[in-house]
Amino acid sequence: MAAEKPEQNGKQRPPPVKLSTFSVVYERGDAAPLLDDPLIHCQAGQQLVLAFVSRNALMDYFHIHDERIPLHQWNLVVERNLDAFIRIIEGKYERDEWEAHNSQGQSYPRVLVTLEDMERSGEQLTAEARDLDVRSRVDKGPH
Repeated sequence: MAAEKPEQNGKQRPPPVKLSTFSVVYERGDAAPLLDDPLIHCQAGQQLVLAFVSRNALMDYFHIHDERIPLHQWNLVVERNLDAFIRIIEGKYERDEWEAHNSQGQSYPRVLVTLEDMERSGEQLTAEARDLDVRSRVDKGPH
């Protein structure tokens, strides 16, 4: 099933399929070094939907500017706030705020969660110190 945007030339279009089965993707195989943003997989019927949460948006939202924080720690933050991200992703998907993502001959709907989405949502996202071990990332060398 290819990811195609429904036509909007005045035709009544059917309601979008409800998203389900949300999960943060921790293992990405060979693609891991190429993907900097936390990824949530979900389903629209039988169609896989990719939802990326911008790492830069997370850093800005939580006022953390240490780019050395690894992806797995950002994944923990997204997992801790998954219910809030689900509501944000569902809203964007229902408003057709997604693009087609082509990979390995397949096409998937791709939703990108931005700082504006997080702020506009009214959700209270949280990050705990143990999720983002910033203290261990401080350069302890001479200054």
